[in-house]
Amino acid sequence: MEQFIAKTTDGAEIETYFLAGGPLAVILCHGKAFDRDSFVPYGKTLQDEGYTVAIPNFRSYGSSTVGSLGTEAIEQDVLAVATELRHRGKSVVALGASRGGGAVLRAVAKNPQQFRAVITWSTVAVPDEIASHLGEIPKLFVVSESEMMHDQTLAVFREAPEPRMLKQMPGGRHAQKIWEGPDRELIEQYVREFLKSL
Repeated sequence: MEQFIAKTTDGAEIETYFLAGGPLAVILCHGKAFDRDSFVPYGKTLQDEGYTVAIPNFRSYGSSTVGSLGTEAIEQDVLAVATELRHRGKSVVALGASRGGGAVLRAVAKNPQQFRAVITWSTVAVPDEIASHLGEIPKLFVVSESEMMHDQTLAVFREAPEPRMLKQMPGGRHAQKIWEGPDRELIEQYVREFLKSL
């Protein structure tokens, strides 16, 4: 597995796994309690399906450094990885779980033209002004029916402009825990169908 370093506008260096594939690239953005290694098995699944995949460690995780905007400015990390992928000729989809979901939403709101689509798994809440500025790109929101981020995800979904799609999973598993649970095939199916529609 290859790796590249994405440099952010505030000076952070973001270590990123790179799995080469087709012209559509998916950035997999981990949650607070995880790191990039947790997304490697799913990244390989996406690569096997023909996609290029990038899996960053957010600033302060692993060897990724913290820029001048501090540890919370992880949307800058998403934008830096997207920029690197675009330089490599890829169209970019950002997928974020939990805290990573908030990061991809903030990144897309800052610069929607950099992205082909956005996906969140159990996103943390973002302000309405961010949710409403996600542009005209397709959006997929996935959340479990009885999990802690259910209401926050629905609130973001309601504010997001069309086109948008909401998929509610059985049970109460959160973010990457959904993928690790009994509904792994279902969440992969939702993402697979969404990516094929782009």
